[in-house]
Amino acid sequence: MPDSSYVLTFCPQSGPDLDLDRLRGLAVADALARARQARGEATVLAPAAGASAPRAQLDAFAIGYDWDVALPPDDPAVTRWATWLLGRLEGAGKLHQRNGEWRLRCGALHAESEAAVDRLEGWTPAAVAGQRELLAHVDAPVDDAGGDGDDALSESLSKLAAAGWAVDNRKDKGTPAVHYAAGDLPVARGESWETPEALHPRLTAALALLLAGAGPEIRAAEPGSAPGAWLPATLTVADRDSAHALLDLRTVARALRDAGAIQLRGGEPLGPVLAYRPLRLKAVRRRPDPADAAGTAPDADPNDLAALAAAHSPEAIRFALLHAAAPEKRFGGGVDVVGYAERLLARIRDHGLARIAGGADAAIDTGDGLRRRLARWCETAETRIAANYAAAAPHRATRNVARLADRIVAFESLVAERRGSLDAADRAAVAAALVTLARALAPLAPATAAELLATAGADSDVPAAAAA
Repeated sequence: MPDSSYVLTFCPQSGPDLDLDRLRGLAVADALARARQARGEATVLAPAAGASAPRAQLDAFAIGYDWDVALPPDDPAVTRWATWLLGRLEGAGKLHQRNGEWRLRCGALHAESEAAVDRLEGWTPAAVAGQRELLAHVDAPVDDAGGDGDDALSESLSKLAAAGWAVDNRKDKGTPAVHYAAGDLPVARGESWETPEALHPRLTAALALLLAGAGPEIRAAEPGSAPGAWLPATLTVADRDSAHALLDLRTVARALRDAGAIQLRGGEPLGPVLAYRPLRLKAVRRRPDPADAAGTAPDADPNDLAALAAAHSPEAIRFALLHAAAPEKRFGGGVDVVGYAERLLARIRDHGLARIAGGADAAIDTGDGLRRRLARWCETAETRIAANYAAAAPHRATRNVARLADRIVAFESLVAERRGSLDAADRAAVAAALVTLARALAPLAPATAAELLATAGADSDVPAAAAA
């Protein structure tokens, strides 16, 4: 059994700056990783990034990467595993050279991946569709040892190559051949694959992610000395351009399995895969000001992350990206969703800080009808939010958090209307309910939740409201 579960992300962030689309995927992955930690899992959020990753930006948006497990593709451990694997593959006759590249013969591996597509549990439809597209294949015509068969085979393969397929047009096969759209995986460049500089980035990127969940003793050990069993990854969050990277992971993992380096429980290196959609915010139309005769400067691009961060807090932007829509759905609403998020978080913070002190030790006394109602509201919110996180639906969690915040305020209003003011038991009930709210909020807005829980005297490391 693995020492820990881990969440992967294929949201490229190795460049100098983030953009809104990448941040959306990172926020989703981070929120779901935090929720898994709340269930008691030893979960890490595994990055595939080197020293060039924009760590300051990631920290500002509370992307809690576990940098201690990060393996850049040029890490010595990745290089060692790659050269070990290529040695085994060449010895087994599974490598060939083409156009200055060493390639892994992937026919059998792709066939296995294709056969498993219908059994990929927890993969969103878009993620499955990407695998189907890459694993589409044709059977080449049989070479009938002369005559018109050679021409038919050559013509057929030429048409496939013109359509973008990677095909092997040798004429000495003599038997029908299956050609996959994905083609054979390039693993090295040049005359020899034995130097780190020769290793192909697709191979090293896949290995870096596969090893992200492995413990340091496995990384340091000789590959194959004791087959590791840390896979599959708990959850993978990927953008829609990551189909090739996902297939590379599946291919390299199967090659490692065949070489005796790893075990694949269930036959796959990945558990559920969530493919998120791009997000495009629309500018909010404003009525022209008649007093402004000179006109106003055009609004900034609503999808410019730097401009958004100059006008709103990073946490409000993070919450808005989680709230806007289901991760796998497009969102074409207005940029005012960020303003809504900022107002909501400010209201929760200001209201909570004035009332939550001592909440860590408070409880809801259900001897009163209104307090019983508040207790039911809290219980319902905990159940629903736990289900939201388990279903990888942070957008629903944001709405249930907002609803609980409203109900706590409604409780205070009902008490004031019925009894004139809150007594000590009512105030304790509010404080306890606010702790429940803060813990539910923690995966979505970590800084606001941490401030509330610190004021309450509660432990903010494990937001229990997210637990199943």
